[in-house]
Amino acid sequence: MKKQIWISVCLAVLAVSSVNAHKINPMQDKYKQDSVVDLRFASEPVHEEITQIARACQKSESDPLKASLVCTDRNARATHPGGNKYDALIRGVWWNDDPDQLLFAGRQGVFGVWLKDAEHIARTGRNLRWQRVKPIGPDYYMTYRVHYGDLQFIHAMAAADGDRPETTRSDALAWAEFAYAVATGRLDPETKMNLVRVPRIAELFRSRPGWTVNYLFAPKSRLRESGYTRDMAAGSLLHLVQDSYSATHTKRAFDATPICPFGRVLQFYSYTHQDPDSHAAQDTRSGWQSGSFTDAQNPVNASATMLAYVRAGAEWEVVKPYLENVVFCIDGDAAAAGPGIYTTADYDGAGR
Repeated sequence: MKKQIWISVCLAVLAVSSVNAHKINPMQDKYKQDSVVDLRFASEPVHEEITQIARACQKSESDPLKASLVCTDRNARATHPGGNKYDALIRGVWWNDDPDQLLFAGRQGVFGVWLKDAEHIARTGRNLRWQRVKPIGPDYYMTYRVHYGDLQFIHAMAAADGDRPETTRSDALAWAEFAYAVATGRLDPETKMNLVRVPRIAELFRSRPGWTVNYLFAPKSRLRESGYTRDMAAGSLLHLVQDSYSATHTKRAFDATPICPFGRVLQFYSYTHQDPDSHAAQDTRSGWQSGSFTDAQNPVNASATMLAYVRAGAEWEVVKPYLENVVFCIDGDAAAAGPGIYTTADYDGAGR
């Protein structure tokens, strides 16, 4: 009887709500759409488009990187001849939203239920079965962690309302350092995750001692190409950078301050108490295309610059100042995390 009730709950969740997350379109030239589940979050290939433009821009630059790139041609796209399905960089960009690789044909329903369960846990401390459970952390599935738990920073978002901006930036930079080390071949993909040389990342995966970097980025499927994991890591890094320019992930200011002459992050939002529909409505192609970006602060230019660093194999000590002082720069006016203006109707402003 309990099993029947649980199945009914799952079907009800899928019937009355759509799965909303950060905009990608894994159905484009990759997955078959499961007609039972409405995946509105996959309606626009925003990350794919930014990445393809940035890659074309980076490839057009033959000189060594001396300053951050400015991409003027937004019509040029560097795509894989086999399509996104065979493009490891694009698959890496997808990974941040689908780290358990559930969005293959027939698995979208699982993804939907897991997201609703994670949302319920994050907001009430109880799962969909109304059982009291511990906060979302290292012992949960990755899908739970990256959307509603301790790994929200891979989307340039805080793990919880009230988190200090320094904490979120530090975690984002730790992920960037880890992903960059993999992307440039400095970290062996057979390294165990709890033993990687970035202490914060090793700490976050201490309960997964058997996981390797290879397994992290390909728990269910992978391409045969030898550089697959390196490209996956580069894509994950691009996703982090691109998300930091979404109006539903961060609040930015583009005026100069002594600490942040190229602009800064005023607040990292947390997804926990954001309304998924409000979030999804802004996390769109039109959202990034109409953004009031500058040459220095722009998701395409920042993505192209990171790809140029990867191609050049630049040392992390060269790359980190760009991320720390430009992309993720914060000043004294940075506020603690919250949902921003995208809050749920019943949010009381106290993290509940």
